Amino acid sequence: MVIAISVAVVIVGPIITYGFKTSTLASLGAAFAAVAFMAGFRQMTVRVSHVNLQVVFAYGWPRRTVQLSDIVDVSTHRMRAIYGWGIRAVPNGMLWRAGGHHAVRLELNSGRYLYIGAADCEDLAREISERLTTR
Repeated sequence: MVIAISVAVVIVGPIITYGFKTSTLASLGAAFAAVAFMAGFRQMTVRVSHVNLQVVFAYGWPRRTVQLSDIVDVSTHRMRAIYGWGIRAVPNGMLWRAGGHHAVRLELNSGRYLYIGAADCEDLAREISERLTTR
């Protein structure tokens, strides 16, 4: 809803103010590009293999791969709304989240954390933990 209102303001505002000119078309193009970019963060896929874990947003970029050998511990956490969605720096780590308020916390060898938002964090944490025990 917020995105729709923002796009309406960006598109309709210049047309009403300046008419339908080349600069207005440039504004329209920029608005559509911004919406398309933001839409890429609406969906995120997490793949867990026997060797690594990969997090990918809708368009295949950005992408993050973590080797299972680099993971020390796995747990689930409720993330505060202040951290938002997308890719964010959080205390002592990074958050990759497309929605929701829960995330799987991976403690890495480096002492840093990687938080991965998922629709079912318990299942994802269990899957990663099972893969860690078989490595």
